[in-house]
Amino acid sequence: MLTIGPFSRIAGVSPKVLRTYDALGLFRPVWLERDSGYRYYSPAQLPEIRRILALRDLGIGLAEIAGLVDGGTDLRQALARRRAELERERREVDRRLAALDIRVASDAADGGIGDVVVRPIAAELVAIVRIDPRAEMIELAFNELEAHVRDRGRRARRPPGIVEVGPTATDVYVPVSRPVPTTNLIECRRLPAIRAATIIVRGGYDRLGDGRTALEGWIGAAGLRAAGPLRIVYLQYGAAPDLRIPPGYVVLDAADYVTELQLPVD
Repeated sequence: MLTIGPFSRIAGVSPKVLRTYDALGLFRPVWLERDSGYRYYSPAQLPEIRRILALRDLGIGLAEIAGLVDGGTDLRQALARRRAELERERREVDRRLAALDIRVASDAADGGIGDVVVRPIAAELVAIVRIDPRAEMIELAFNELEAHVRDRGRRARRPPGIVEVGPTATDVYVPVSRPVPTTNLIECRRLPAIRAATIIVRGGYDRLGDGRTALEGWIGAAGLRAAGPLRIVYLQYGAAPDLRIPPGYVVLDAADYVTELQLPVD
């Protein structure tokens, strides 16, 4: 038999780890000398300790290894679960590497296009008017909607935006503090919470196409999938003074516009 020092060197593990495994009941010495406290191990135990070390190297937890050692856990099932975990981790690493690649590829031509960030978007109460973007101007719809909310004193201090429902339907919305009266065109509803890939575009609205391309490319490279209509949120924009937009949002120069594109993903 071997004391803990020589056995640890043969096993390729420190005496401290062997003591920890003993305390956990995971791997015990064949004999413990009561008076001195010396632990004695047998070379015949090497396959057992090396299996434990191999399982630890795979990332399997000590509690599960204990179940494997005492026969309470099936080894094949444990390895299958760990394989599935590692596959998920690999996909996440691949996603992050792909995101780095597309960030590097687009960095030189950034010119006002920000980084993509996946984040939760809270639900919010809004007044909405639906238009056909092929025949109606978004700006005119905004003016009508802002005036409707202004006259009732229910404008919330959050940015307005649009939801691209489809090629023939766009929902223009203005956030409200509480429900507003509806008309034959204007309704009040709650935009649902989403998890979205988002990107900030600085400058005039002619830059939104570049932002959309960058956002969609990043989502594809990251292995994500679009899960709903695009939202365009106007963080800084131009508006007539009589609309009384809450301070902080209105700017005079289109170069100072700030717009966020939010595309739901899963």
